[in-house]
Amino acid sequence: MQQRGRTSLFEDLLNLATRLPWWMNLMIAVFAYIGFHLWHVHFLHEMNQMNEPPAAVPVAANPAAAIPNAVNAGMAHGGIVVGNIVTKVFQYAVPGLFVMGSISSAIREQKMKRRKWDGTP
Repeated sequence: MQQRGRTSLFEDLLNLATRLPWWMNLMIAVFAYIGFHLWHVHFLHEMNQMNEPPAAVPVAANPAAAIPNAVNAGMAHGGIVVGNIVTKVFQYAVPGLFVMGSISSAIREQKMKRRKWDGTP
């Protein structure tokens, strides 16, 4: 028996989308767009807060003592920036995937109806 190779998340989602009815794919695409858009707006709001001028920071007697705070602040900002990029990409990629699945599903349904009407297997 031939083993199926590993598939990517994209292939798995497209396979799932082609098995769903076309109208359900369109609903999922709309809700995915809205959800990722709202999530993206949330990250934009966080980035705007991040870009505001910081409050006066007390000078530490030992500059090495300020390093952990700087690293933590940088890590927090990095997550916001990466989240902003990921949600911006997914905002269009995931709905596009489900629209492609909707088209594929609609074509499959039409072929099945034609076969049933023509009486061909």
